Amino acid sequence: MLRRCAWDDWFRLLQHFGAFSNPRSFLLYPSHSRHSFSTFSTFVSGTGSDIQATTSRAQLLNSIRNLRTVDAALDFFFHKMVGMNPLPCVEDFNLLLGIIVKMKHHTTAISLIKHMYSLGVRADVFTLNIVINCLCHLNHTAFGFSVLGLMFKIGLEPTLVTLNTIVNGLCVEGNVTQALRLAEHMENMGYQSSSYTFGAIINGLCKVGDTSLAIRYLKKMEETSCKSNVIVYTTIIDSLCKDSLVSEALDLYSEMSGKGIQPTLITYNCLIQGLCNFGRWKEAATLLGEMMKKGIMPNVRTFSAIVDNFCKEGLISRAKCIIGLMVHMGVEPNVFIYTSMINAHCLENQMKEAMKVFDLMIHKGCLPDIVTYSSLIHGWCKIKNLNKAICLLGEMVNNGLNPNVVTWNILIDGFCKAGKPLAAKELFFTMHKYGQLPDLQTCAIILNGLFKCHFHLEAISLFRGFEKMNLDLGIVIYNIMLDGMCSSGKLNDARELFSCLPAKGLKINVRTYSIMIKGLCNEGLLDDAEDLLINMEENGCPLNDCTYNVFVQGLLRRYDISRSTKYLQLMRDNGFSADATTTELLISYFSANKGDNVFQEFLQKIV
Repeated sequence: MLRRCAWDDWFRLLQHFGAFSNPRSFLLYPSHSRHSFSTFSTFVSGTGSDIQATTSRAQLLNSIRNLRTVDAALDFFFHKMVGMNPLPCVEDFNLLLGIIVKMKHHTTAISLIKHMYSLGVRADVFTLNIVINCLCHLNHTAFGFSVLGLMFKIGLEPTLVTLNTIVNGLCVEGNVTQALRLAEHMENMGYQSSSYTFGAIINGLCKVGDTSLAIRYLKKMEETSCKSNVIVYTTIIDSLCKDSLVSEALDLYSEMSGKGIQPTLITYNCLIQGLCNFGRWKEAATLLGEMMKKGIMPNVRTFSAIVDNFCKEGLISRAKCIIGLMVHMGVEPNVFIYTSMINAHCLENQMKEAMKVFDLMIHKGCLPDIVTYSSLIHGWCKIKNLNKAICLLGEMVNNGLNPNVVTWNILIDGFCKAGKPLAAKELFFTMHKYGQLPDLQTCAIILNGLFKCHFHLEAISLFRGFEKMNLDLGIVIYNIMLDGMCSSGKLNDARELFSCLPAKGLKINVRTYSIMIKGLCNEGLLDDAEDLLINMEENGCPLNDCTYNVFVQGLLRRYDISRSTKYLQLMRDNGFSADATTTELLISYFSANKGDNVFQEFLQKIV
């Protein structure tokens, strides 16, 4: 009775999951060829010898193994296996289910198991392992525990595969802590963790960023009878590189090689990418030579990392050499490599060369993407050739590529820096026609551009519009507004806005205070500026070199030498030094007041 209840629980669990699109169609309305159904009819009504031949288990299993599509598998299940009398054993059904799972049709497999149950076929441990595997692939690993519980109720003993599948599922979903607890529980139950168990947990730990624990788990793995392999080592090496611990990754690589574990192309790619990210291209080149000596040929990812690094370092000629090598080896550059070269030329204002690379990639049949076009647009904007930039935007749209927010930000910034802020503002309002909404950086660019071009009223009006839209503008946008207001002589408006910041839930930072102190100094309100500086420290916002320099500059411009001396000394005591502007003002004062010996002596200590 207890076991019957357990099977009922099992059926209710299966009912929780949906079936594949419409399994009944395979029963009532065969969707395949007439031949499929006629074969089934022959099976039912054939002679004794035909039946004996058709029902041969060896032939049945061979037919299952030769199935190549999920439709063929479903047709075989409903038109062949379900109609057999007696029904095939559960092991034969498991073989079919395993093939369907390999085709990645996990929901379909669960539906077929549910149908098997309705036919009276009782699942064994392998069937339930398939269910757990499917649940894990469907990101329902938690239900895998329910199936595990039912296995005990039914009287089936879970295998190491059962538990490993759940461990891996938990790790894939990011529940590594729970996976670790399960692995420990497994050991307490007498199940010895396998290389697969360790590999799944190490992979999970690396994905959640706990590389140090992954390394400890690797050591634990090596203390057991389980042998570590190149996949485990490569996983940790990749994680270390992503954590910017490239030297540690190289040490682990040496340890792996010392144990006779040969690196793969993926191992080398992880290390080369990590080295290139930190400009260590000489070491990356050494690894490239090493892997080729071992007969491991680099792929496009290997070359991409090295070319991109050379381009970012401005070593365009070296990047071209690498591209020449890869072409010689029969590896065609991809869009990423071409774009890296284009971007490198654009950064050097070599637009003629950038366009040559652009034309070459198109000639080679490599279609440019949004990043490619954005790099070129940025290059033309840098040299203030806005017509070329707009032409490229049009070409990009005509080729079916919608500019993203980065593209629009580049254009808006380019127009602002070219002294055309109203055209930039028009672009700002054009974005939505192309399905893009401005982000905070867009807002910052247009507001800053309007202020820099002395379109103060337009900037303030646009900002008020942002506020009415209840946008979460952030302190960066407010800093731009405060700086613009102070620079345009609207100090009272700036002070009013500054006083409202706490009520808006914004944390005033050192940049905000420095802007206001500078604004007050420019208006000669030195006492107010000093009060704000003191208030700044009382509010737990420590002064930095910018704050000190801004205030000292304000004091020097108003010839307040006493307070200038005081704050120069404080600045020095706190480990900060005078910047170029402060130094220039000090030298200017000293030149005009050579008789001030006390100040001269003080300057010799400070500057």
